[in-house]
Amino acid sequence: MAADRKRPGSDAVDQHGFIASVFEAAGGEPIDALVPAGYTGKRADILFRTDGIIAEIKSLTSDRRNDPKVGEKLGEMLARDPAGPVIFGEVTIGLHDLPGHLAERALREVGDRVRKEVSSAGKQIEATRTILDMPEAYGLLVFVSPPYRIGHQSIAWLVNDVVRQSADRCKLDGLLVMETALGLGDPEGINANSFSSVWSISGRPLPEDFGNHLGKAWEQMTSQPARTAEVGTFIRLGSAE
Repeated sequence: MAADRKRPGSDAVDQHGFIASVFEAAGGEPIDALVPAGYTGKRADILFRTDGIIAEIKSLTSDRRNDPKVGEKLGEMLARDPAGPVIFGEVTIGLHDLPGHLAERALREVGDRVRKEVSSAGKQIEATRTILDMPEAYGLLVFVSPPYRIGHQSIAWLVNDVVRQSADRCKLDGLLVMETALGLGDPEGINANSFSSVWSISGRPLPEDFGNHLGKAWEQMTSQPARTAEVGTFIRLGSAE
């Protein structure tokens, strides 16, 4: 889903809280209010009771692509591999410019935060299924990211890379990636498009009504009209590559 531009200015809030408020407007209930009094264990963020969805929201707040330490690690990795490019000085290299195995290693390094959050989300969702006695609830992992951090397909690849090797695979059913500048308090971000994409993990379909409710809530809270677009057109509309 791509949300068209136009939104009035707003004060900065953390993007996790911003997306949680949109989810509540779409009919979600904060799980903190549903767990038994005194419960201190793991829990996810939002329950969509009618749709049977438990959602855990993860926000990407750091830009590892521009972290000098990450850049140094990537440079050393490329220098050690005979298939790596020969680099003189400072250059920008896209993943598509690298051999497949190096591109995957580089993406794992840049997306290290994403990889760590996948396992955490699986545990939170599974614990919430237990505490709410909803063993069949759809487990939805949500990543929200400011623009230009890491693209939808890269996040989806990283999540799949983790779950296909992990016991946490059975705990997650779907992935929702949301890219938006809203909630950051950045005046330039007010006119930027927002993007969301859904990816399957377990093969279970995401309840269709959920997307409809989320789109309506987004329009009401942001003044960005929601419309459907192919993921392949996201970059043309301003999404991260």
